Amino acid sequence: MLQSIRSVSQLNQSLSPKFWLVRRRLTSSYSSIASSLPPGSWDSHMHVTDPTKFPISSSATYTPHAASLEQALVNASRLSLPNLVLVQPSTYGIDNSCLLDALEHMTPAHGRGVVVFDPKITTLEQLWEWHGHGVRGVRVNLKSVGTKMESMALQELLRRYMEAIRPLKTWALQLFVDLSVADQLEPIVDELDGVKLVIDHLGSPAEVKDRLPDMAGWESLRRMMRNENVFVKVSAPYRISKDPQYQDLEGLTKALLDERGGDGVVFASDWPHTKFEGVNVQPWVERCLEWCQNDKEVQDKLFRDNARVLWDVS
Repeated sequence: MLQSIRSVSQLNQSLSPKFWLVRRRLTSSYSSIASSLPPGSWDSHMHVTDPTKFPISSSATYTPHAASLEQALVNASRLSLPNLVLVQPSTYGIDNSCLLDALEHMTPAHGRGVVVFDPKITTLEQLWEWHGHGVRGVRVNLKSVGTKMESMALQELLRRYMEAIRPLKTWALQLFVDLSVADQLEPIVDELDGVKLVIDHLGSPAEVKDRLPDMAGWESLRRMMRNENVFVKVSAPYRISKDPQYQDLEGLTKALLDERGGDGVVFASDWPHTKFEGVNVQPWVERCLEWCQNDKEVQDKLFRDNARVLWDVS
């Protein structure tokens, strides 16, 4: 059909009235979100991948779809999240080339990066070089790769990362771990000494329960969040929720928003929703705005102000 259409006007005329009705509704809905978000909002967790230009690691457990920076920027514009934090996906291992290439095409004011590295072999000189490109954190991902560690081994690993990044003064240690291990993380909070700690995806409980204290690790996470250097990403609800509208996450999200007067949370889309491709993140943005309970100060903290603190944005 497209080959027979000679102009944009003809293409527009060929589309059904139902198409335009849906499009108007979506455009109106996204416009409503845009008007509600604070100017200069941040998406504190998303990925870029290009398996053709940057081959995935031989140890990757799955092959990701291509997700280019151009596509990421379109999504950011649609959601009115002009500032992005690029997070190294597990499929690239410790080769951060794709992420660093994307950062090169973003201005420092609008982009930050979280890399993956081996603290045994990566030098401080290398970290400072990445710092100059906008990197402000290192990610330790145990959950998506199915790694389990004994408490002492985990704490020692995290201490090595903290020692590696502490000289940079503004970096964060980002963790993707199950909520149930929060009690093992709690002892290291007193040792942060300038390092920021950020927990992925609502703390990543294996199962959300109506009574939050019934979730293993919840009380430890709450105590950790009382430290001004600890943050939780309000992100990736579809990885734990059983409700397409995410209403089952209301209690958990509100509780996180309440900790430290809203100073310990950052919003993130988790684009391109690896293994959940095609997810519409709009309902999640709407829920988060709703659960801020019309408190503009909390909305500003969640979508912008806390991210500027966490990612060292002046």
